[in-house]
Amino acid sequence: MSEQKKLHDLHKAMREVELFESYIHMLRTIHLDADEPLDWHGIFTTPPPFEPGMPGPNESQAIMEEATYKPSLWDRLFGRVNRRRAALQEQVARAREEDEAAYRSWKQGHELAEKILSGDESAYLEAVKMLEPFADLTELGSDFACYATEKPSLLAVEFRVHSDKIVPKEVKALTKTGKLSVSEMPVTRYHSLKQDYVCSTIFRIARDMFAILPITEVLVHATDYVMNEAVGRMEAVTIVSVRIDKKLLESLNLEAIDPSEAISLFEHRMNFLKTKGFRAVEKLSA
Repeated sequence: MSEQKKLHDLHKAMREVELFESYIHMLRTIHLDADEPLDWHGIFTTPPPFEPGMPGPNESQAIMEEATYKPSLWDRLFGRVNRRRAALQEQVARAREEDEAAYRSWKQGHELAEKILSGDESAYLEAVKMLEPFADLTELGSDFACYATEKPSLLAVEFRVHSDKIVPKEVKALTKTGKLSVSEMPVTRYHSLKQDYVCSTIFRIARDMFAILPITEVLVHATDYVMNEAVGRMEAVTIVSVRIDKKLLESLNLEAIDPSEAISLFEHRMNFLKTKGFRAVEKLSA
């Protein structure tokens, strides 16, 4: 039993370390997971599911089933004919509601696609709200706000990092004897990991925006709490401001880049010190 407990503890420790290392890897490679491109022209040109004023496909099928219903011997024998006819009528009503919902969905997509293809920036924001491209990142702890600019080809995103919720301050490792070791993460490693998370997420934001909207630039402002040494307290400031160009981003080998280094290829403002982390910067203008 003692040996079994040691083996159990070893496997548990190994699992803890494996999960920790997987989480660290995920923070550095968020940019690799992005939405599939949307074909707004295809959505706009998709015909309606049925012509208004005519029965939809589900209702038509239900009407046919009602019209062709022939009571079976068992239905007549057990007095189920009226109940069966009532059920078929209810089925027609439900089918009609399904068709109406499908038509509303088509109409919403058609109208939104028309606005987006015309460069309507309010429609851009509506699409972002509807599609929720950053839902998984929000679950991590960061949050986001999109807003239009005066250029239809450019959308701005504020990325509120909340690094204290996301970037771990402890390191998990196995000792030589197979036990779990939890120690404070070195300051330089912590700041480096935070920089990688922020820069990787910035590229993910840009990829998602380019996938769901017909734009060519994304302006991302990352904000977080930073120590203001003049007053001795943490303050919310802009820590990275970058303008991502679609063509340049698409030319990168995203599998091989270091996000923190790749940011330098774009117009940006970032002041990062290995021992102190991010410093406040001014936002780029749209």
